[in-house]
Amino acid sequence: MYEKHDFHFTYRPVDPSNHRSGQDADKPLPNAPSSQTSAEGSGEISEINQRAVDPPSPSVPIDPTPARRAPATAAKFGLSSKFSYYLTETYLNPSLFTAPAFRAGLRMANPPGKGTTSYLPEWRQGAEAFGRNYGDAFAERISFQTARFVTEAIIREDPRYVASSSHNIRGRSIHAVSFSFVDRSDSGHRMPALSNFVGAVAGGFIGNTYLPAGFTDVTHAGQRATLRFGFAAGGNLFREFAPQMPGPLRNFIMLIAR
Repeated sequence: MYEKHDFHFTYRPVDPSNHRSGQDADKPLPNAPSSQTSAEGSGEISEINQRAVDPPSPSVPIDPTPARRAPATAAKFGLSSKFSYYLTETYLNPSLFTAPAFRAGLRMANPPGKGTTSYLPEWRQGAEAFGRNYGDAFAERISFQTARFVTEAIIREDPRYVASSSHNIRGRSIHAVSFSFVDRSDSGHRMPALSNFVGAVAGGFIGNTYLPAGFTDVTHAGQRATLRFGFAAGGNLFREFAPQMPGPLRNFIMLIAR
């Protein structure tokens, strides 16, 4: 019971367990966390957790297919670049002379046809025969590469080979062979490798203008075109595995089969 004066006392019971004495009693009690502060803290924690779960921001480009080229890179490989590539692959390398010579030797060692349909003696024996077979291989090579270049320029097909991202030999081999049928456009998208087909046909049928009788029909031209397309697929296999080949072997293959 308190005595009444001009001022009032407020009675408040004190919990002995929380009783503070001395200077501690003068210190203000800490304010209770407001609902706004709790909400902000929860939001920060949620944001941290969300960042840990969410995938990287779309602003960071991720290329799942290393073989795909960025449009900016592909755009630089225009007509002039394709022409330079054509010159390098066709003329500006030693295989311009060595590859046709190797093929001419193989043709003379194993001439096509049998009996009455075999090559004439002037195509099978002597230096003159070697010159004819050399000219045939040379003309087929130039026809194939030139037809490819013209087709690539018209339909905007990228002539460069794109290596596989796989480390499996079987997967890499399948990729190399399939790239002979479906390659990339200048913009990096998949497209039919029409240049290989057109080049193979040109290389196969050019021989109809000078080969001996019996080898200038559509059947033989188709066989030569098929063989030329097989060479294109073999070239992709070589490009795929060339980095892992010993240097001497790689250089030898480039001289006889490029």
